[in-house]
Amino acid sequence: MAQRTTIEIYTRQRTLMHRVYGVCILSCEQCGAEVVMLSPECAAGVLQVTSDAIAGLCERGKLHSITTAERALLICGNSLFIASLPAEKEPQVK
Repeated sequence: MAQRTTIEIYTRQRTLMHRVYGVCILSCEQCGAEVVMLSPECAAGVLQVTSDAIAGLCERGKLHSITTAERALLICGNSLFIASLPAEKEPQVK
């Protein structure tokens, strides 16, 4: 009689955000807190999507964003973290 071997692999995903070029701490009006703000290029790298996808998420309100006096778009780190979660694990905001 042949033996059967079962291999189970469990994985976890962790997103680490380090201070890099294109990151600053500012007040997010939607969160009401001081948060890490990222450039659209950095945000695209974190979510592993294109800059166009980031713009679409901002337009749909999935990502919080602000425009600086220099007309630069910055993305809220808190909303970026929530957008990176699977849909069934998104925290309920009251």
